[in-house]
Amino acid sequence: MKFTLKGEIVFSKEADEATKEIKSFIEDANNEIFQKGVPESQKDDASKIVEWDLNGNTLKVKIVSGRRGRAHDAILRVKKPLTQLLGRKYHIGVRKINVKDYKIEIPSENPIEVGDMPYVLESSFEDGEMIVKFEELNEGDLRKHVVDRVVKHLEAETAAFTVDEAADEEKPSDILTKQVTKIEPGTIVAKSPDQKFFFEGDTTEEAVKRGWIKKFPAKGQWFYGPEITALQHALEDILLENVVYNLEFMECLFPKLIPLPVMNKMRYLEGLPEGMYYCSAPKRDPELFEKFRNKLVIEKEVPIDLLKDGLKDPSYVIAPAQCEPFYEFLSHEVVDESELPIKFFDRSGWTYRWEGGGSKGLDRVHEFQRIELVWLGTPEQVDSIRDATVEISQKLADELELQWYTEVGDDPFYLEGRKVEERGIEFPDVPKYEMRLSVPGQKKGVAVVSANVHGTHFVEGFSIKEAHKHRVWTGCTGIGITRWVFGFLAQKGFDKENWPEAVRDRAENIKVPKILTWP
Repeated sequence: MKFTLKGEIVFSKEADEATKEIKSFIEDANNEIFQKGVPESQKDDASKIVEWDLNGNTLKVKIVSGRRGRAHDAILRVKKPLTQLLGRKYHIGVRKINVKDYKIEIPSENPIEVGDMPYVLESSFEDGEMIVKFEELNEGDLRKHVVDRVVKHLEAETAAFTVDEAADEEKPSDILTKQVTKIEPGTIVAKSPDQKFFFEGDTTEEAVKRGWIKKFPAKGQWFYGPEITALQHALEDILLENVVYNLEFMECLFPKLIPLPVMNKMRYLEGLPEGMYYCSAPKRDPELFEKFRNKLVIEKEVPIDLLKDGLKDPSYVIAPAQCEPFYEFLSHEVVDESELPIKFFDRSGWTYRWEGGGSKGLDRVHEFQRIELVWLGTPEQVDSIRDATVEISQKLADELELQWYTEVGDDPFYLEGRKVEERGIEFPDVPKYEMRLSVPGQKKGVAVVSANVHGTHFVEGFSIKEAHKHRVWTGCTGIGITRWVFGFLAQKGFDKENWPEAVRDRAENIKVPKILTWP
């Protein structure tokens, strides 16, 4: 990696009389200041001022470096000692530092799409290197480490490319997931005996035909009628009794409107920013909303442009993971190991994800219900609880005569924002197990249980401490109630005579009002 910087150091007044001292200072910077802290074996990577020119109150410099003692750090390092040198004798200070031209060459086997990355002017790919040129940068930009973040992002993207030899094509892969998971993602670790299926066809279409559900105007949303709601409550009660209460989780009510700073601490905004619904509060502008109302009344169409003008910038997302409030609840708190584990669960509302074009039927929706289990404990406790949630769910599925399999997950949600690891976070051997109910006619089953261990990802991100500085981890298991219903109907069908007794006895017999035009 090579850094080439052309910058300006602007003094408080003309400094031509200090040319001799400045020349001596640059030699000292190259031989001493820039070498400090650089291992002997990497001295060639240290920064070096290779060209300089003093004209009036502006010192122009060209600095080159490798990845140690990077050039943008070097130009900042000269500010204080240069001010001390010139201030004593000439009463000259450094007014500002600007980087006029900055080019970084990063080795890469593949071109990386830079797109509209902030601070980047242009990029190209030549002879196995990504060449990135920055816009003009000021001292504030440098002190905010924007250059380092761009470089880190590009290095992550470079590392995330691998060659699929079977397909003979390049494709991105989650390099960190591959690194930390000790069992190959996708490996099936447990499965049920084959079960008898009682239904053939499209589950969603059949539910619509029978009037159990009705399509809602927005994509990925459904109106769930009385029959399917009764089935959902029956399955939910069984899951609560067997999994949640059996493992002594305590119920809480988690907020569903999550502030953006919380999502940022989770690293979710880095991992899947396009997968969430963003929320804006309205401005206190009665005059604007009066215009909105008047136009709506006259034109009989929602005046979207006026509505946009009446909204503040997005400041929330609607909960996409449901576990977010747990980590914020514990943020900057101190726990005692003797009181661990802390086990909470929430089932108080919907979870929202924007699936884009991926939404289909009842099995992949934008709005769904689930039970979310979240816990904090020692690494051993966290692993044990996660495994118990999976094992009990498997046993329960057997009792309900459902066909299932459990595999190592290839997309732990909390790793989406970590393409490479840079903070020494502790990770579990297996970040995620996913239990799926088989769907007749489909190769891939529907995921009904997502069981995750996060290591210290959230402990670090939310500054959760143990009183004796012992290690603590977090974990979460999402039990997808909406998907349990889909998987159940896909296997057992809509005739209650084919349902297991435990479900049949709990599902209320509902008398549904007749509507002449529906279903």
